[in-house]
Amino acid sequence: MTLHEPANSSASQSTDLCDFSGDLDPAPNPPHFPSHVIKATFAYISNCHKTKLKSILEILSKSPDSYQKILLAICEQAAETNNVYKKHRILKIYHLFVSLLLKDIKSGLGGAWAFVLRDVIYTLIHYINQRPSCIMDVSLRSFSLCCDLLSQVCQTAVTYCKDALENHLHVIVGTLIPLVYEQVEVQKQVLDLLKYLVIDNKDNENLYITIKLLDPFPDHVVFKDLRITQQKIKYSRGPFSLLEEINHFLSVSVYDALPLTRLEGLKDLRRQLELHKDQMVDIMRASQDNPQDGIMVKLVVNLLQLSKMAINHTGEKEVLEAVGSCLGEVGPIDFSTIAIQHSKDASYTKALKLFEDKELQWTFIMLTYLNNTLVEDCVKVRSAAVTCLKNILATKTGHSFWEIYKMTTDPMLAYLQPFRTSRKKFLEVPRFDKENPFEGLDDINLWIPLSENHDIWIKTLTCAFLDSGGTKCEILQLLKPMCEVKTDFCQTVLPYLIHDILLQDTNESWRNLLSTHVQGFFTSCLRHFSQTSRSTTPANLDSESEHFFRCCLDKKSQRTMLAVVDYMRRQKRPSSGTIFNDAFWLDLNYLEVAKVAQSCAAHFTALLYAEIYADKKSMDDQEKRSLAFEEGSQSTTISSLSEKSKEETGISLQDLLLEIYRSIGEPDSLYGCGGGKMLQPITRLRTYEHEAMWGKALVTYDLETAIPSSTRQAGIIQALQNLGLCHILSVYLKGLDYENKDWCPELEELHYQAAWRNMQWDHCTSVSKEVEGTSYHESLYNALQSLRDREFSTFYESLKYARVKEVEEMCKRSLESVYSLYPTLSRLQAIGELESIGELFSRSVTHRQLSEVYIKWQKHSQLLKDSDFSFQEPIMALRTVILEILMEKEMDNSQRECIKDILTKHLVELSILARTFKNTQLPERAIFQIKQYNSVSCGVSEWQLEEAQVFWAKKEQSLALSILKQMIKKLDASCAANNPSLKLTYTECLRVCGNWLAETCLENPAVIMQTYLEKAVEVAGNYDGESSDELRNGKMKAFLSLARFSDTQYQRIENYMKSSEFENKQALLKRAKEEVGLLREHKIQTNRYTVKVQRELELDELALRALKEDRKRFLCKAVENYINCLLSGEEHDMWVFRLCSLWLENSGVSEVNGMMKRDGMKIPTYKFLPLMYQLAARMGTKMMGGLGFHEVLNNLISRISMDHPHHTLFIILALANANRDEFLTKPEVARRSRITKNVPKQSSQLDEDRTEAANRIICTIRSRRPQMVRSVEALCDAYIILANLDATQWKTQRKGINIPADQPITKLKNLEDVVVPTMEIKVDHTGEYGNLVTIQSFKAEFRLAGGVNLPKIIDCVGSDGKERRQLVKGRDDLRQDAVMQQVFQMCNTLLQRNTETRKRKLTICTYKVVPLSQRSGVLEWCTGTVPIGEFLVNNEDGAHKRYRPNDFSAFQCQKKMMEVQKKSFEEKYEVFMDVCQNFQPVFRYFCMEKFLDPAIWFEKRLAYTRSVATSSIVGYILGLGDRHVQNILINEQSAELVHIDLGVAFEQGKILPTPETVPFRLTRDIVDGMGITGVEGVFRRCCEKTMEVMRNSQETLLTIVEVLLYDPLFDWTMNPLKALYLQQRPEDETELHPTLNADDQECKRNLSDIDQSFNKVAERVLMRLQEKLKGVEEGTVLSVGGQVNLLIQQAIDPKNLSRLFPGWKAWV
Repeated sequence: MTLHEPANSSASQSTDLCDFSGDLDPAPNPPHFPSHVIKATFAYISNCHKTKLKSILEILSKSPDSYQKILLAICEQAAETNNVYKKHRILKIYHLFVSLLLKDIKSGLGGAWAFVLRDVIYTLIHYINQRPSCIMDVSLRSFSLCCDLLSQVCQTAVTYCKDALENHLHVIVGTLIPLVYEQVEVQKQVLDLLKYLVIDNKDNENLYITIKLLDPFPDHVVFKDLRITQQKIKYSRGPFSLLEEINHFLSVSVYDALPLTRLEGLKDLRRQLELHKDQMVDIMRASQDNPQDGIMVKLVVNLLQLSKMAINHTGEKEVLEAVGSCLGEVGPIDFSTIAIQHSKDASYTKALKLFEDKELQWTFIMLTYLNNTLVEDCVKVRSAAVTCLKNILATKTGHSFWEIYKMTTDPMLAYLQPFRTSRKKFLEVPRFDKENPFEGLDDINLWIPLSENHDIWIKTLTCAFLDSGGTKCEILQLLKPMCEVKTDFCQTVLPYLIHDILLQDTNESWRNLLSTHVQGFFTSCLRHFSQTSRSTTPANLDSESEHFFRCCLDKKSQRTMLAVVDYMRRQKRPSSGTIFNDAFWLDLNYLEVAKVAQSCAAHFTALLYAEIYADKKSMDDQEKRSLAFEEGSQSTTISSLSEKSKEETGISLQDLLLEIYRSIGEPDSLYGCGGGKMLQPITRLRTYEHEAMWGKALVTYDLETAIPSSTRQAGIIQALQNLGLCHILSVYLKGLDYENKDWCPELEELHYQAAWRNMQWDHCTSVSKEVEGTSYHESLYNALQSLRDREFSTFYESLKYARVKEVEEMCKRSLESVYSLYPTLSRLQAIGELESIGELFSRSVTHRQLSEVYIKWQKHSQLLKDSDFSFQEPIMALRTVILEILMEKEMDNSQRECIKDILTKHLVELSILARTFKNTQLPERAIFQIKQYNSVSCGVSEWQLEEAQVFWAKKEQSLALSILKQMIKKLDASCAANNPSLKLTYTECLRVCGNWLAETCLENPAVIMQTYLEKAVEVAGNYDGESSDELRNGKMKAFLSLARFSDTQYQRIENYMKSSEFENKQALLKRAKEEVGLLREHKIQTNRYTVKVQRELELDELALRALKEDRKRFLCKAVENYINCLLSGEEHDMWVFRLCSLWLENSGVSEVNGMMKRDGMKIPTYKFLPLMYQLAARMGTKMMGGLGFHEVLNNLISRISMDHPHHTLFIILALANANRDEFLTKPEVARRSRITKNVPKQSSQLDEDRTEAANRIICTIRSRRPQMVRSVEALCDAYIILANLDATQWKTQRKGINIPADQPITKLKNLEDVVVPTMEIKVDHTGEYGNLVTIQSFKAEFRLAGGVNLPKIIDCVGSDGKERRQLVKGRDDLRQDAVMQQVFQMCNTLLQRNTETRKRKLTICTYKVVPLSQRSGVLEWCTGTVPIGEFLVNNEDGAHKRYRPNDFSAFQCQKKMMEVQKKSFEEKYEVFMDVCQNFQPVFRYFCMEKFLDPAIWFEKRLAYTRSVATSSIVGYILGLGDRHVQNILINEQSAELVHIDLGVAFEQGKILPTPETVPFRLTRDIVDGMGITGVEGVFRRCCEKTMEVMRNSQETLLTIVEVLLYDPLFDWTMNPLKALYLQQRPEDETELHPTLNADDQECKRNLSDIDQSFNKVAERVLMRLQEKLKGVEEGTVLSVGGQVNLLIQQAIDPKNLSRLFPGWKAWV
């Protein structure tokens, strides 16, 4: 029976379905009835039914799945037919049935309501989206029918089911918006529905949130009201920042199969990104500390996932284009992360969190997947999903899952409700045990997809598994219907099936079978590579991937199999204990798997597998023979392994590693692959290209004729282009053209690139071709050419095509590595910039538009300043070409001038950019281009200064100087009266010229100072108009140059006056004085001799006076200009150290104090904060030092404290409380003598003075903030009392101990103006300090940390509700640690300033240390860290014990080394070597254990290696000692090292009883953690980069350390007590105790002598530091590389390691 609604039935029977009937609709085969008949029939049936139910639908609600069956059946019918009329009729049936359902929805439809609503909504949406291109009358009516039904559903949902629409609103609105444009006929209907949803329901609390999250409506007149309403709701709390806009965009979860719904959101996002570049800079800066959570990376990943979904769906092109535009606005910014963090599979991670039991996890994953499948378009898939769902929920596991999971509020349960059975009986899955379960799977053709495509292959394989009967899990066995119809589902299920089978596998028979086949799969993949790959494709990322697969093996199949391996590796094996064994569920050769992974662009996975392979190999070898100590360096092991791997599998490990590292784009790993390969030309060329040494590359390409010609030609073209040799390049290309007519596509591409860069528009005849099928540079060439010819349609078309193609290509790759995104992002940015230029060409250009475009460019360049030059340069080149085309076209002269100015500016920028990346050829070319447009004869311009800089960079110094001198001459003549920009140039010329003359020693210092540097300051100073940033910057540089120069002269004189030569002169002078005195006394008559003696004496005294005058003059000049420099900007704030150093050294010079008083007081106080400790230590009240030195100092400190109390109060209070411990603690505690690191200080007059001054300052602050001072004092006292609490009674307790009730710390609550002292507080330049985290309370328990003095761990609860751990220490002067942390922070600032080290994120982890008095303090507890000793050699579960149970135990090693401690070096060495032999390193497993995802594993291990490098070099420079395994912590989240307990510094470890013989800790375990390349590659290069920064900043470092060393409270020298504390030996203890008290008197006496010798020690330390920073080791000067080599050599030398104190554990 069929429904047929005739169009013209009599009015009495008219129903709403008539509106959708046409006059000519053919009638179906009889019998057929109109809808009112059908409804009447329904009514009759339900009346006959004996129950009291109202309608037939309620009868159905007894078995809720019947609704689903009926709805599905109707859809199945609709899907079967192609006849539009029949389809329309079926839709009417659907409409009728759904309308009936909606009437009854409030009864809940037996629990099926949520499912019914969702099912109907998505069915309709899919139908709407299938809209045909030409709309016939009948399909239009179908269309309008759907819209009608949809609005009915929505209204019902809003009325009766409160929150039903929330999840679907986005999809509905997103689907409807495009209809408004396309189908004018239904426009009103659609708009009414939209208005109903958005405007009428804006106050509906369930929809309000969802409306807020909608993507914006188009900026079109019909949407005006909607747009306004939605924006009102969205911006109800005020306008959004860019960050909020991006978060808003990301927070919309979209249904996968309909990416088109995000189109409007994408367009709006592009607009936002374009408008707010400046905010993007801040966002990037903010995310540098934690790049993975960086919002920009999330955004890019989200956009890529969107475009991946869009492929093969409706609206594919529009979405891809919108995504491309957004990415183009981002451009290749440095995301400062290497791996893209994928949310692998949300349901999998959620399942792991929710359930322990494997089967429940799998149930959850399958149900989630099936539930999402129910809204798909394909009816077959839907019915399969229904079958699976019913079966799963009927099983025992299904029931128990439902019981557990129904506690949660997951909406999924509401949708699955109709599929539950009420039966008490569970569905039993029949067990079928075959005779031989293997035969089905033991077929090689099943495993290797030979002729069929990926879909068929994976379905067949998965079903074969389900049929084999190997799986035990009932849930998995029921999935066959779904596996037969859906490929994605098979890919999801396959790993679980294999896991389940292997879990049942008792006798390893399954393991052997599966291993053979999976291994066979990978081997056959490799066989295909070797046939099809061309052995040496050039390094383009795409070329390799394209040529591998001419044959049938599909990339998708490989990814599926890799996913299986990856999943299995993450599962714990029942038998094994370690993460390493988990990799061998299947016995695979991981090298082959790695090679396949690399070909699928899964670079990190490939690297991990390569390392697992190497590890396995070396383990197998070890079983065969015993290893010698570190056979040479790491590279030999890589080479020897490569030879083996080549024999076994035909893959060279080394080549694979090189290939992986090149794809990842990490700048240093490349160097770790073993040096043996560098002789091979292709490897050598890759290294040259990597280092941008284009000259060397060109020569090598020219020589090596053996390289395949296409690679060679491509290489030569690239090198010529990067050298800026355009003319040679075009001749070369013409030659190639002449030789061979058929180009390979890669060369063709390069040819196009060269053509557009050199503006050779006659190049190719490609314009006649259509747009489709062109490559990127060809499209760009065509676009530029059509722009010249004003063919705008072609212009936009070719750009659009290029953009879509780039995004498509990007989606094809496996997205693991961020580096692979950069080339595409760079191209998309270029396309975007070119597209926005099109509008300028279509009409005459105004000056304003041009400068707007240029400002936009500049803003974008600002974002890219850390990106690689190779990604920035193409964009810059395109801009040059654009401007030159504009020049050609422009007729109007004034316009031409304007374009010329912008072009000149742009080229100068290009030149500066290229220079910063050490490229000198392109700048020269840029300068030449500028000269073509600007004649030199007329006045002076900025670009000439750049020209001088270019020559200087090329080491042509005399040329550079002559250019500058000519400019200065011209500027002098014209006396650059009032032109501010010229003034800037003038200042800069004088300054640079002065600096260069000083560097080349071409003038004497007085001339340099007067004629150049002072003149520069004067020129900059006498300009008083509007001060622009540039001008201020120029001033600042001028001041700094003068200050540095004067300072150098001052130091020269100072050093001379300290020298022995000068001392001898002084002695002679003294003798001469005495002689003259004697002569005078005896009134000897003047003769020639006496005259001569007197004359000489006068001359000498004059000379000495002149020298002192000079010294003072230079000193004052330096101080004055440092002050001016600090007054005029932030950039050079590090020099505040030098200023203070000069001031404190010369506190007796009244002029210096005068300047500090007059101008120094104008310097913003925050600049002095880094020096707070050192300034405060010099406080006093007496007039010692200079005239008024203390007055100035105390005033300065008062000012700083008033502005920044949170930073300074604790420091000053610690001085006021210097001896507070004795005062606060009971006398008996003080008597308990315990070894401490520090000699108890005797307080001298100075100390008392200081305390008094500190108290005065506290009084000053108290007058302003009484409450704060009171609270801070109470807090400090409470800490000190807790620190001195005797905890010996709890010594053995490991768990929490209640803090005794009499401790004041328990009473402290809600200190509203005391910040948590162990938190880093950002300095607020304004001094306003809003929303700080203050102390709320302390938890009532404490724990004990290990250590002699039993420090206490407590938890401080902040006002933000977070708990922060703190370590409270007594009997220990923390000032030393605090000062070392200060130095670390300064080093971080230096590392942050240098592009190379910033890009590599080289920093040292610091933590906050707050000394409270001379003997106690509190430190920030480093959360989430563990001492490396704990991880490696903890007695219970140390890694050594777990991974190498047969080695010596840690205790045995310790014992053996203790036994030979008093023996000779030779014996120590032999025992040490024996210990190492039997105790192999295992630290590489740290990262494998903690980070299972290969990309994260690589990123963390890289962070580890870099952090070892940085802390080693900085530690070496500062002479940091005592680096035993409890003093180095490793962070379990970031894998970076944290060094604690910095008590032994400045090489004091060398004078311990057992002297330290290594520069830093680089034992075998530390090296092992760096992975297969060891110290080569990343470690060595990062050491070099760090050392380079340290050596380049030697003045800053020396200054900082000098200020610290002479800090009177900083006790850094070694003394016998401290030495004993560090290297306690049981036999010494007995000798020590009795003598302690007797020697007290002795001790006091010695203290005064110590002061005398102290200065000598400090000077020696500074001398040694200076040597280190100049590269002087053992008397010879070394290069940075040489110095690093020597240090690494010393640090790993077993001879050195064997001599260390046994407690240092050199074998770990």
